[in-house]
Amino acid sequence: MEPIRLLLIDDEKHLLNNFRQLLEFENFTVFTAANGVEGLHQFHLHKPDLIICDIMMPEMDGLTFLQKLRTDGHTDIPFIFLSAKIDYEELRAGMDCGADDYLLKPVKGSQLIGAIRTRLLRKQEINRHLERDILRVENGFKLVADQEMFACMFDVVSYLNLLKAKYNQTDETAVREYIEHIEKATQKLMNLLNKVKYWQENYKELLGNSFEFNGTPVKNILFHSALSVALQYDRATDLICGSEEEVEVTINEELLTILLNELLDNAFKFSNKGNPVVVGFTKEKDKCIIMVADCGNTTTAQTLAFTKPFEKRRTTPGNDAGPGLGLAIIELIVKSIGGELSFLNNSPCGVLVTIKIPVAVKLTVSDDELINRLYVAQLEAAVA
Repeated sequence: MEPIRLLLIDDEKHLLNNFRQLLEFENFTVFTAANGVEGLHQFHLHKPDLIICDIMMPEMDGLTFLQKLRTDGHTDIPFIFLSAKIDYEELRAGMDCGADDYLLKPVKGSQLIGAIRTRLLRKQEINRHLERDILRVENGFKLVADQEMFACMFDVVSYLNLLKAKYNQTDETAVREYIEHIEKATQKLMNLLNKVKYWQENYKELLGNSFEFNGTPVKNILFHSALSVALQYDRATDLICGSEEEVEVTINEELLTILLNELLDNAFKFSNKGNPVVVGFTKEKDKCIIMVADCGNTTTAQTLAFTKPFEKRRTTPGNDAGPGLGLAIIELIVKSIGGELSFLNNSPCGVLVTIKIPVAVKLTVSDDELINRLYVAQLEAAVA
């Protein structure tokens, strides 16, 4: 990591030397100047991360230097003023020019270092927020340009144009068929937008493991989700379900449903009609193991394992590249509940996705009975 570069501007040479030694001892790289004119030259030469500047100086004072800097577009450089005296007008003028802090001379070394670190941390925080906003904008553009979204919109527009062009010539059966195609494409588009909405709203919460959950039975939710997704792809006959006895897991019903829907959507998306999709679950010690396997030939376990949101790495049977949000949501949910996610190549083709979720632990006695037992144990301990 490169050292932080500081520009120190003051017409007092002994002060420059003292501060320079102090700051270099703190592992900063320090450049110095005796006035604003020299300061501008040093600024353009070294591109400092932070500037410390006196106000009263010959040739060009600190306020003029800061005005020149901000006028030239350098508005993101943290700036600390040094001054032997500060009145309200001077303070207001500096703040209007964009100063971040003021230190009154004589300045203690600890005060100077503290002010520098505070300003640098503030700049880092601003940069993080800016990077996050930029990433959201970039992802928004990627989504708008996504091939999967274009395919959905193309289907809707195409069938609407067919209806308009042949409205008087088309029989009722064909009209119904066109409408069904439009409904499917619209539903697919809504699912995609809902994924993006869910990602934006819950990313931090999922990443922070902040969800509370109680024991949730797996069987009904799994089979309902499996049938629902299979019907969306018109592939109910391709679905094969298997399970053992009911298991309750440490995840709420909403998250479990989202998790299963995303898993099953990928399984049907990456396999062709007529090829089976197998789902099931079993219990192994303190884990519930949910398995979803497809027999497609359009992706591999390695590709799915390394897919990141909005990266163009996947293709579906229709050659529509997805934004990768489904897999990212699966990974975040599994991580938030302390589970495990794995991808294996299925034999002879396809991918087997396995998720291990902690089983909910149930008390074998009622709350009242447990309280009574604790009370008796405390009495016995007191007597002993």
